[in-house]
Amino acid sequence: MEDAESSEVFLPMTRTTAQIRPRARSPKRSPIPTGIEPMMAVLSDLPPDDGNWAFEYKWDGVRAITYCDHGAIRIESRNQLDITRRYPELHQLAKAIGDRSAIVDGEIIAFDDVDRPSFSRLQHRMHRNDPSLIARAVREIPIQYLIFDLLYLDGKSTMHLSWSNRREMLEDLTLQGGSWQLSPAHVGEGRAVHASAKQLELEGIVAKRLDSPYEPGRRAPTWRKIKIVPRQEFVVGGWTRERGTDANRIGALLVGYYKPGACGTKAKLTYAGRVGTGIKQADHGPLMRTLRELATDENPFAEKLPRRDTESFFVQPKLVAEVEYRGWTGGHILRQPSFKGLRTDKEACAVIREG
Repeated sequence: MEDAESSEVFLPMTRTTAQIRPRARSPKRSPIPTGIEPMMAVLSDLPPDDGNWAFEYKWDGVRAITYCDHGAIRIESRNQLDITRRYPELHQLAKAIGDRSAIVDGEIIAFDDVDRPSFSRLQHRMHRNDPSLIARAVREIPIQYLIFDLLYLDGKSTMHLSWSNRREMLEDLTLQGGSWQLSPAHVGEGRAVHASAKQLELEGIVAKRLDSPYEPGRRAPTWRKIKIVPRQEFVVGGWTRERGTDANRIGALLVGYYKPGACGTKAKLTYAGRVGTGIKQADHGPLMRTLRELATDENPFAEKLPRRDTESFFVQPKLVAEVEYRGWTGGHILRQPSFKGLRTDKEACAVIREG
Protein backbone atom coordinates (compact mmCIF):
# COMPACT_ATOMS: atom_id res chain seq x y z
CA MET A 1 0.00 0.00 0.00
CA GLU A 2 1.23 3.42 -0.89
CA ASP A 3 1.65 5.92 1.94
CA ALA A 4 -0.03 9.32 2.21
CA GLU A 5 2.69 11.01 0.17
CA SER A 6 2.12 8.73 -2.83
CA SER A 7 1.86 10.48 -6.18
CA GLU A 8 -0.69 7.95 -7.42
CA VAL A 9 -4.19 9.36 -7.79
CA PHE A 10 -7.25 7.17 -7.44
CA LEU A 11 -9.39 8.72 -10.14
CA PRO A 12 -12.96 9.08 -8.86
CA MET A 13 -14.59 7.87 -12.06
CA THR A 14 -12.42 4.89 -13.00
CA ARG A 15 -11.35 2.66 -10.10
CA THR A 16 -13.45 -0.25 -8.81
CA THR A 17 -13.41 -2.46 -5.74
CA ALA A 18 -10.23 -4.49 -5.32
CA GLN A 19 -11.33 -7.19 -2.86
CA ILE A 20 -14.73 -8.75 -2.22
CA ARG A 21 -15.73 -11.45 0.25
CA PRO A 22 -17.47 -14.67 -0.95
CA ARG A 23 -21.13 -14.34 -1.90
CA ALA A 24 -23.61 -14.97 0.91
CA ARG A 25 -26.56 -17.33 0.77
CA SER A 26 -29.63 -16.04 -1.02
CA PRO A 27 -31.90 -14.17 1.44
CA LYS A 28 -35.61 -14.90 1.76
CA ARG A 29 -37.97 -13.18 -0.67
CA SER A 30 -39.84 -10.15 0.71
CA PRO A 31 -42.05 -7.33 -0.69
CA ILE A 32 -40.23 -4.29 -2.06
CA PRO A 33 -39.91 -1.82 0.84
CA THR A 34 -40.72 1.89 0.64
CA GLY A 35 -39.59 5.04 2.44
CA ILE A 36 -36.13 3.80 3.40
CA GLU A 37 -34.07 6.25 5.45
CA PRO A 38 -30.41 6.28 4.36
CA MET A 39 -27.73 4.87 6.63
CA MET A 40 -25.36 7.62 7.78
CA ALA A 41 -21.70 7.76 8.83
CA VAL A 42 -20.16 9.10 12.04
CA LEU A 43 -17.37 11.69 11.99
CA SER A 44 -14.07 9.94 12.71
CA ASP A 45 -10.41 9.47 11.87
CA LEU A 46 -8.99 6.77 9.61
CA PRO A 47 -9.53 3.35 11.25
CA PRO A 48 -6.31 1.62 12.37
CA ASP A 49 -7.36 -1.84 11.12
CA ASP A 50 -7.18 -0.74 7.50
CA GLY A 51 -7.72 -4.16 5.93
CA ASN A 52 -11.18 -4.58 7.45
CA TRP A 53 -12.56 -1.49 5.72
CA ALA A 54 -13.51 -0.28 2.25
CA PHE A 55 -12.83 3.36 1.39
CA GLU A 56 -14.94 5.57 -0.86
CA TYR A 57 -14.81 9.22 -1.84
CA LYS A 58 -17.19 11.57 -0.04
CA TRP A 59 -19.13 13.36 -2.74
CA ASP A 60 -20.33 16.95 -2.51
CA GLY A 61 -23.93 16.36 -3.55
CA VAL A 62 -27.31 15.15 -2.34
CA ARG A 63 -28.17 11.68 -1.11
CA ALA A 64 -30.73 9.77 -3.20
CA ILE A 65 -32.31 6.34 -2.80
CA THR A 66 -33.71 5.02 -6.09
CA TYR A 67 -36.49 2.46 -6.37
CA CYS A 68 -36.59 0.59 -9.69
CA ASP A 69 -39.46 -1.84 -10.20
CA HIS A 70 -39.79 -3.51 -13.60
CA GLY A 71 -39.21 -0.32 -15.58
CA ALA A 72 -40.79 2.13 -13.12
CA ILE A 73 -38.61 4.46 -11.07
CA ARG A 74 -38.93 6.64 -7.98
CA ILE A 75 -36.08 8.73 -6.55
CA GLU A 76 -36.27 9.92 -2.94
CA SER A 77 -34.14 12.42 -1.02
CA ARG A 78 -32.62 11.82 2.40
CA ASN A 79 -35.89 12.89 4.06
CA GLN A 80 -38.10 10.81 1.72
CA LEU A 81 -39.18 13.64 -0.60
CA ASP A 82 -39.99 12.51 -4.13
CA ILE A 83 -37.38 14.14 -6.38
CA THR A 84 -37.90 11.91 -9.43
CA ARG A 85 -39.02 14.66 -11.81
CA ARG A 86 -36.06 16.90 -10.97
CA TYR A 87 -33.61 14.46 -12.57
CA PRO A 88 -35.18 13.16 -15.80
CA GLU A 89 -31.83 11.93 -17.14
CA LEU A 90 -31.88 9.28 -14.39
CA HIS A 91 -35.21 7.82 -15.48
CA GLN A 92 -33.41 5.55 -17.94
CA LEU A 93 -31.76 3.80 -15.00
CA ALA A 94 -34.91 1.71 -14.55
CA LYS A 95 -34.61 0.55 -18.15
CA ALA A 96 -30.97 -0.32 -17.57
CA ILE A 97 -31.98 -2.55 -14.66
CA GLY A 98 -34.64 -4.02 -16.95
CA ASP A 99 -37.42 -6.39 -15.94
CA ARG A 100 -36.14 -6.59 -12.38
CA SER A 101 -36.72 -4.83 -9.07
CA ALA A 102 -33.89 -3.12 -7.22
CA ILE A 103 -33.26 -0.36 -4.69
CA VAL A 104 -29.92 1.46 -4.81
CA ASP A 105 -28.36 4.16 -2.67
CA GLY A 106 -26.07 6.87 -3.98
CA GLU A 107 -25.21 10.54 -4.36
CA ILE A 108 -26.30 12.98 -7.07
CA ILE A 109 -23.58 15.48 -7.95
CA ALA A 110 -22.97 18.30 -10.42
CA PHE A 111 -19.56 19.45 -11.61
CA ASP A 112 -17.87 22.85 -11.74
CA ASP A 113 -15.85 24.17 -14.66
CA VAL A 114 -12.82 22.03 -13.74
CA ASP A 115 -14.83 18.82 -13.19
CA ARG A 116 -14.92 18.93 -9.41
CA PRO A 117 -18.17 18.16 -7.55
CA SER A 118 -19.91 21.47 -6.81
CA PHE A 119 -22.74 21.70 -4.30
CA SER A 120 -23.23 25.34 -5.24
CA ARG A 121 -23.90 24.40 -8.85
CA LEU A 122 -26.17 21.53 -7.82
CA GLN A 123 -28.33 24.10 -6.03
CA HIS A 124 -29.75 25.07 -9.42
CA ARG A 125 -31.04 21.51 -9.87
CA MET A 126 -32.16 20.77 -6.32
CA HIS A 127 -34.93 23.35 -5.99
CA ARG A 128 -36.54 23.34 -9.43
CA ASN A 129 -40.01 21.87 -9.97
CA ASP A 130 -41.27 23.66 -13.09
CA PRO A 131 -40.92 21.28 -16.11
CA SER A 132 -39.53 23.97 -18.44
CA LEU A 133 -36.93 25.06 -15.88
CA ILE A 134 -35.97 21.43 -15.24
CA ALA A 135 -35.54 20.81 -18.97
CA ARG A 136 -33.29 23.87 -19.23
CA ALA A 137 -31.27 22.79 -16.19
CA VAL A 138 -30.71 19.34 -17.70
CA ARG A 139 -28.99 21.03 -20.64
CA GLU A 140 -27.02 23.55 -18.62
CA ILE A 141 -26.11 21.60 -15.48
CA PRO A 142 -25.57 17.89 -16.15
CA ILE A 143 -25.55 15.63 -13.13
CA GLN A 144 -24.09 12.24 -12.30
CA TYR A 145 -25.59 9.64 -9.96
CA LEU A 146 -22.82 7.78 -8.14
CA ILE A 147 -24.27 4.52 -6.81
CA PHE A 148 -22.58 2.93 -3.80
CA ASP A 149 -25.01 0.44 -2.24
CA LEU A 150 -27.68 -2.14 -3.04
CA LEU A 151 -30.58 -2.45 -0.59
CA TYR A 152 -32.96 -4.77 -2.42
CA LEU A 153 -32.88 -7.03 -5.47
CA ASP A 154 -35.54 -9.17 -7.15
CA GLY A 155 -37.87 -9.58 -4.20
CA LYS A 156 -35.13 -9.92 -1.59
CA SER A 157 -33.84 -7.38 0.90
CA THR A 158 -30.05 -7.25 0.95
CA MET A 159 -29.71 -4.81 3.86
CA HIS A 160 -28.82 -7.51 6.40
CA LEU A 161 -25.94 -8.76 4.24
CA SER A 162 -22.37 -7.55 4.69
CA TRP A 163 -21.08 -4.56 2.73
CA SER A 164 -18.81 -6.93 0.77
CA ASN A 165 -21.70 -9.13 -0.35
CA ARG A 166 -23.87 -6.16 -1.25
CA ARG A 167 -21.03 -4.61 -3.23
CA GLU A 168 -20.45 -7.79 -5.20
CA MET A 169 -24.14 -8.02 -6.07
CA LEU A 170 -24.13 -4.33 -7.03
CA GLU A 171 -21.15 -4.75 -9.34
CA ASP A 172 -22.84 -7.74 -10.98
CA LEU A 173 -25.60 -5.37 -12.17
CA THR A 174 -23.01 -3.48 -14.30
CA LEU A 175 -24.74 -0.13 -13.87
CA GLN A 176 -22.87 2.17 -16.23
CA GLY A 177 -24.80 4.87 -18.09
CA GLY A 178 -24.50 8.39 -19.35
CA SER A 179 -25.70 9.88 -16.05
CA TRP A 180 -24.96 7.10 -13.55
CA GLN A 181 -22.17 4.76 -12.55
CA LEU A 182 -20.79 2.97 -9.51
CA SER A 183 -18.90 5.05 -6.99
CA PRO A 184 -15.41 3.51 -6.71
CA ALA A 185 -14.44 1.62 -3.57
CA HIS A 186 -10.99 0.49 -2.42
CA VAL A 187 -10.37 -2.13 0.25
CA GLY A 188 -7.52 -1.64 2.73
CA GLU A 189 -6.08 1.52 1.12
CA GLY A 190 -7.35 4.23 3.45
CA ARG A 191 -4.29 6.48 3.60
CA ALA A 192 -3.79 6.38 -0.16
CA VAL A 193 -7.46 7.12 -0.88
CA HIS A 194 -7.40 9.96 1.66
CA ALA A 195 -4.28 11.45 0.03
CA SER A 196 -5.91 11.11 -3.39
CA ALA A 197 -9.10 12.85 -2.21
CA LYS A 198 -7.00 15.69 -0.84
CA GLN A 199 -5.10 16.03 -4.11
CA LEU A 200 -8.38 16.04 -6.03
CA GLU A 201 -9.75 18.71 -3.62
CA LEU A 202 -12.67 16.54 -2.56
CA GLU A 203 -14.61 16.92 0.69
CA GLY A 204 -13.22 13.76 2.27
CA ILE A 205 -13.68 9.99 2.27
CA VAL A 206 -15.98 7.40 3.86
CA ALA A 207 -14.77 4.17 5.47
CA LYS A 208 -17.15 1.19 5.63
CA ARG A 209 -16.50 -2.04 7.49
CA LEU A 210 -16.50 -4.99 5.13
CA ASP A 211 -18.87 -6.92 7.42
CA SER A 212 -21.29 -4.03 8.03
CA PRO A 213 -25.00 -4.47 7.29
CA TYR A 214 -27.05 -1.56 6.00
CA GLU A 215 -28.84 0.05 8.94
CA PRO A 216 -31.58 2.40 7.66
CA GLY A 217 -31.86 5.73 9.44
CA ARG A 218 -28.93 5.04 11.75
CA ARG A 219 -25.65 6.92 12.06
CA ALA A 220 -23.51 3.87 12.74
CA PRO A 221 -19.82 3.55 13.69
CA THR A 222 -19.38 0.85 11.03
CA TRP A 223 -19.54 3.72 8.52
CA ARG A 224 -17.11 6.56 9.19
CA LYS A 225 -16.60 9.86 7.39
CA ILE A 226 -13.14 11.34 7.41
CA LYS A 227 -13.28 14.96 6.31
CA ILE A 228 -10.52 16.92 4.65
CA VAL A 229 -12.33 20.26 4.92
CA PRO A 230 -14.77 20.56 7.87
CA ARG A 231 -18.31 20.95 6.61
CA GLN A 232 -21.81 20.32 7.91
CA GLU A 233 -25.38 21.61 8.00
CA PHE A 234 -26.52 24.41 10.31
CA VAL A 235 -29.95 25.86 11.01
CA VAL A 236 -30.54 29.48 9.97
CA GLY A 237 -31.97 31.49 12.86
CA GLY A 238 -31.64 34.99 11.47
CA TRP A 239 -29.68 37.41 9.32
CA THR A 240 -28.03 40.82 9.30
CA ARG A 241 -28.09 43.39 6.53
CA GLU A 242 -25.04 44.23 4.50
CA ARG A 243 -23.73 47.60 5.61
CA GLY A 244 -23.87 50.52 3.22
CA THR A 245 -26.17 48.82 0.72
CA ASP A 246 -29.87 48.44 0.08
CA ALA A 247 -32.14 46.40 2.32
CA ASN A 248 -32.22 43.47 -0.12
CA ARG A 249 -28.66 42.33 0.46
CA ILE A 250 -27.64 39.97 3.26
CA GLY A 251 -24.61 40.77 5.36
CA ALA A 252 -24.52 37.43 7.18
CA LEU A 253 -26.67 34.49 8.16
CA LEU A 254 -26.92 33.72 11.87
CA VAL A 255 -26.70 29.96 12.33
CA GLY A 256 -26.91 27.37 15.06
CA TYR A 257 -27.61 23.74 15.86
CA TYR A 258 -29.67 21.64 18.25
CA LYS A 259 -28.30 19.56 21.08
CA PRO A 260 -28.86 15.81 20.50
CA GLY A 261 -32.37 14.85 21.51
CA ALA A 262 -33.31 18.42 22.43
CA CYS A 263 -35.23 19.42 19.33
CA GLY A 264 -38.90 20.17 19.86
CA THR A 265 -41.46 22.95 19.91
CA LYS A 266 -39.69 24.67 22.82
CA ALA A 267 -36.11 23.79 21.92
CA LYS A 268 -33.66 26.61 21.24
CA LEU A 269 -30.72 26.69 18.87
CA THR A 270 -27.16 26.81 20.16
CA TYR A 271 -25.57 29.82 18.49
CA ALA A 272 -22.67 28.90 16.18
CA GLY A 273 -21.85 32.26 14.60
CA ARG A 274 -22.44 34.37 11.50
CA VAL A 275 -21.85 33.22 7.92
CA GLY A 276 -21.21 36.09 5.53
CA THR A 277 -18.77 34.59 3.04
CA GLY A 278 -19.96 32.51 0.10
CA ILE A 279 -23.29 34.23 -0.59
CA LYS A 280 -23.15 34.86 -4.32
CA GLN A 281 -24.61 37.87 -6.10
CA ALA A 282 -27.48 35.84 -7.51
CA ASP A 283 -28.29 34.34 -4.08
CA HIS A 284 -29.21 37.58 -2.28
CA GLY A 285 -32.63 38.17 -3.82
CA PRO A 286 -34.11 34.64 -3.58
CA LEU A 287 -32.57 34.04 -0.16
CA MET A 288 -33.84 37.35 1.21
CA ARG A 289 -37.38 36.57 0.02
CA THR A 290 -37.25 33.20 1.76
CA LEU A 291 -35.95 34.75 4.97
CA ARG A 292 -38.65 37.39 5.04
CA GLU A 293 -41.35 34.74 4.65
CA LEU A 294 -40.05 33.12 7.84
CA ALA A 295 -39.55 36.36 9.80
CA THR A 296 -40.37 36.30 13.52
CA ASP A 297 -39.81 38.55 16.53
CA GLU A 298 -38.77 35.63 18.71
CA ASN A 299 -35.08 34.88 19.16
CA PRO A 300 -34.63 31.17 18.21
CA PHE A 301 -31.23 30.97 19.91
CA ALA A 302 -30.73 29.90 23.51
CA GLU A 303 -28.02 32.51 24.00
CA LYS A 304 -28.10 36.28 23.92
CA LEU A 305 -26.46 37.26 20.66
CA PRO A 306 -23.09 39.05 20.56
CA ARG A 307 -23.29 42.85 20.39
CA ARG A 308 -22.31 42.91 16.70
CA ASP A 309 -25.43 40.87 15.90
CA THR A 310 -27.92 42.84 17.97
CA GLU A 311 -29.23 44.69 14.90
CA SER A 312 -30.38 41.45 13.35
CA PHE A 313 -33.59 39.89 12.06
CA PHE A 314 -34.84 36.56 13.32
CA VAL A 315 -36.52 33.78 11.36
CA GLN A 316 -38.32 30.61 12.29
CA PRO A 317 -35.63 27.89 12.46
CA LYS A 318 -36.69 25.95 9.39
CA LEU A 319 -33.93 26.59 6.84
CA VAL A 320 -30.89 24.31 6.71
CA ALA A 321 -27.66 25.71 5.25
CA GLU A 322 -24.58 23.81 4.15
CA VAL A 323 -21.52 25.54 5.63
CA GLU A 324 -17.80 24.96 5.16
CA TYR A 325 -15.51 26.17 7.94
CA ARG A 326 -11.99 25.94 9.35
CA GLY A 327 -12.66 24.88 12.92
CA TRP A 328 -14.14 26.30 16.12
CA THR A 329 -12.96 29.07 18.42
CA GLY A 330 -12.54 28.58 22.16
CA GLY A 331 -15.96 30.20 22.53
CA HIS A 332 -17.56 27.53 20.30
CA ILE A 333 -18.02 29.85 17.32
CA LEU A 334 -17.30 28.81 13.73
CA ARG A 335 -13.96 29.92 12.27
CA GLN A 336 -13.97 31.27 8.69
CA PRO A 337 -17.37 29.81 7.72
CA SER A 338 -18.52 29.93 4.10
CA PHE A 339 -22.08 29.46 2.82
CA LYS A 340 -22.48 26.69 0.22
CA GLY A 341 -26.23 26.64 -0.21
CA LEU A 342 -29.56 25.64 1.31
CA ARG A 343 -30.54 22.02 1.74
CA THR A 344 -34.06 20.66 1.42
CA ASP A 345 -33.11 17.05 2.09
CA LYS A 346 -32.56 17.36 5.85
CA GLU A 347 -34.98 18.48 8.56
CA ALA A 348 -33.79 21.35 10.74
CA CYS A 349 -34.64 19.28 13.82
CA ALA A 350 -31.96 16.74 12.87
CA VAL A 351 -29.10 19.25 12.75
CA ILE A 352 -26.56 18.77 15.56
CA ARG A 353 -22.92 19.73 15.94
CA GLU A 354 -20.65 17.14 14.30
CA GLY A 355 -17.16 18.55 14.75
